[in-house]
Amino acid sequence: MAMTRNNQQGVALVITLFLMASLSALAVSLMFLSQTETSASRNYKTMSQARYAGEAGVHRAMNYLMSTAYTNTLTSTSFGNFNAATNPVQYSGNPVVLSSTLADSNYPDSAVKTAFRDAFGASGLGTLATGTGTVNYGATARLISMVQVNNVYGATGPRYIQTWQITATGSVPVAGSAAATVEVTATLERDIADANTFAVFATGTGCGAIDLQGNVQTASYDSTVGTTTTDSGGNVGTNGNMSIGGHVDVHGSLSSPRTGIGTCEEGATMTALTQAGSATVDGNNLVQLPQALNFEPPDAPVPTPPIGATNNCVSILANNVGTFPPATCSGTSTITIDPMGRTVKLGDISGSFVLKGGVYNVNSVGSGNLSVQSSANGTNNVVINLAGKTATGNLATVFDLNGNAVVNASMDPARLQITYGGTGAIEMTGGSQGAFMVYAPNASVTTHGNSDIWGSVLARQITSAGTPRFIYDRNLQSRFFTLGNWVMSSFSWKKFS
Repeated sequence: MAMTRNNQQGVALVITLFLMASLSALAVSLMFLSQTETSASRNYKTMSQARYAGEAGVHRAMNYLMSTAYTNTLTSTSFGNFNAATNPVQYSGNPVVLSSTLADSNYPDSAVKTAFRDAFGASGLGTLATGTGTVNYGATARLISMVQVNNVYGATGPRYIQTWQITATGSVPVAGSAAATVEVTATLERDIADANTFAVFATGTGCGAIDLQGNVQTASYDSTVGTTTTDSGGNVGTNGNMSIGGHVDVHGSLSSPRTGIGTCEEGATMTALTQAGSATVDGNNLVQLPQALNFEPPDAPVPTPPIGATNNCVSILANNVGTFPPATCSGTSTITIDPMGRTVKLGDISGSFVLKGGVYNVNSVGSGNLSVQSSANGTNNVVINLAGKTATGNLATVFDLNGNAVVNASMDPARLQITYGGTGAIEMTGGSQGAFMVYAPNASVTTHGNSDIWGSVLARQITSAGTPRFIYDRNLQSRFFTLGNWVMSSFSWKKFS
């Protein structure tokens, strides 16, 4: 029988067509996937740009609220119509709001409303340049809570601690699917902080903000139980670098936002500690601060003290006419003053003074002796508020003592408080000694000689040589406070489009 063969001509063409169709479908899929990936990348890019713009809006708002341009208004703006018992705080029945869109602001001070708007530009809309154009941002700040704080160290009136919720919107104004809008929300708040927690603290941020040489030491004691010192607890701190040399012994820790030990160079690589000779910090105990510590400068003395020498009772009483009960003044070679519960104004004083408990607004203190006593009305603490003015500007040196200059028999440094908000110098040379507190966050303090300083010294820059000890009174902790650092306590974001 003959075999019959099927005719298979053309099957290769059919297979080829199937393969071409499959490859075409795969190519279309790859092209679609590529377009999708490109679109996703473009969307992610615009979303990221919008988010960064929103974050810029948050930081613009924070920068204004943390600036002195705003915080200084908190001592003068009337909050009588604020209802701080609600959350958020209300004004005239509505939440207190600052907005880059001026019309949306609800705040009692029109200058503050305008300044907040201007922080984003004259139109209230901030812009950021990108490689493909610009992005826009604006922000609104809502006052969540406000607390009045009295008796802030060095303040003549109340201060206010506020918590703000800031909502910023960043957008990329590009037509089509690439457009994006992101909302960023953050909370800005602050609290109170101890004003005197260190034997020595320098607010300066540079190299040698604290410079201790020779045989300087730190230690601590507790004035409530006596003057027995301990070679520990003499902690020091600075917002910059501390340099020590010779035989300096810091019997405590060093706190700084900087890190490391070594040669100090200005800039990002600044070290916390520079050592030379046999100088040491006990155990190389360096405490890194999360950020520089804030210390509010004292207010200018009110009433303002006169300028010029007031070294006798005639001139002193003439400058304090009108107070009741009147301050008393007696003596010639040694002048004794009792404020009798009133603030006493003194100009530029020098010589020997006995200051009884009370408040003294003093322009400057020159060479001589100071001692403190209880006043006739039972007031113990002597508070010296320095002004440091000349007829045309500021004094270079506002506190200049030498010899056996400072006497405080109680050995409680709170009994003698020296506050100064300016940038002049405080000099203590020779045998200047005693228990006192210096709170001058913008000033420089220099000590020489061989006498101990019991209490706490806080200034912008502190320089000491010779053989004194800085002996911290542990009883000062939590007795005096100032406004602490601003903190961003929460952060979130979400995409709208």
